Amino acid sequence: MKSRSSARAQLDTGAAAGLVDEHVVPRRRARGRRAALALAALCVAAPVCADEEPWRALGLLRARDMTPFGISRLDFLPAPPVSLAAGAMAVELNLSYQNTWAASGNVRALLAARPARRSAIRPEDVEAILALPGDAFLVDGEFMLLDLSFHYKLGRRFGLYATLPWHDFGGGHFDSTIEGFHDALSLPNAERDLVPRDRWQVVAKIGDQRFVSTRAPGGELGDPVVGLRFALFEAPERWNLVTEAAVKIAWSGDDRLVTTGENDYGVQISLQRFFRRNALYLSLSAVYFGAGTEPRLTRTDWLPTAIAGWETRISRRANFVLQLYASRSAVQDTDLPELAADKLQATAGIQWLWGRQALRFGITENLVHFDNTPDVGATLSLARFFGPGGGTLRP
Repeated sequence: MKSRSSARAQLDTGAAAGLVDEHVVPRRRARGRRAALALAALCVAAPVCADEEPWRALGLLRARDMTPFGISRLDFLPAPPVSLAAGAMAVELNLSYQNTWAASGNVRALLAARPARRSAIRPEDVEAILALPGDAFLVDGEFMLLDLSFHYKLGRRFGLYATLPWHDFGGGHFDSTIEGFHDALSLPNAERDLVPRDRWQVVAKIGDQRFVSTRAPGGELGDPVVGLRFALFEAPERWNLVTEAAVKIAWSGDDRLVTTGENDYGVQISLQRFFRRNALYLSLSAVYFGAGTEPRLTRTDWLPTAIAGWETRISRRANFVLQLYASRSAVQDTDLPELAADKLQATAGIQWLWGRQALRFGITENLVHFDNTPDVGATLSLARFFGPGGGTLRP
């Protein structure tokens, strides 16, 4: 018994000193590796572990001014918080849609006096609108804009971008959907039932200018935009400041719905604040807007715009965005306060990131615009990153 106790004591002493069987340590290491692999698998599936992954901010949605009297001017999009390596580039395709029903008070009164609601706008109705005292307008239709943009990183902080727009117009295929949406939420429909659904009709009289269009125009290229962007930080962590300067080059003729007829120039400054799961954005811009061939409709002036927004993480690949857009109306020389009023619209949406692609979708509701008419818009954009690093988003 004494020899066995002595042997066990020697074994315990040897184990404490690390002098154990040569197969014990490998077995323990194998169990440790299996445990580490199991923990890693749990982290992939568990939301708690996913929260520990770096969050990728994508910035605000690509929503812009789609109002009939502002769609053809230069309008800055919010600067994205994307840090591309020098020599890298991104291609972005953005589709914007706006369903608009807007009419001045005197036109509403004229249409409401007709015997039947939903009756078509006849030639005599057009003449009656143009004969009204003072300014008058009726805008009913769909406005669509497809922007193809290229972004190129010149160096550590400088970048170039260019946008080529395509304009298209329609009669309003979503009129019934929009009216049903407002009815379901007990929201006013702004007397949309004064005219038939799914029609294109624009009649405007501003000063000595007249514009009549009772059939939707065909698609047409708009004025291209070229810009230069500078980011204060090469790889922002908590704060970033981005400045931009851009020019819209008038080359599309004299169609008021597509071009202003003159070059527009503008500058923008964007402040970005990043948190662990959230981001705050503020962009301030000013655009020197040319009056073109219609100085009575729009004066040459600086137009200020502000965009403020909040982005938050909802999953590993998806973020929710809420943003507000405020801008002065491009039409100032008018006796219609609803036409000259400042524009305020809200956009909410979701954006996804996978690999080198980013997909964004948002819905816009005008809060104060054309006497607060309930126009509805949507934006859908797809971005693809190329080159060194493939496009690196700030974690």
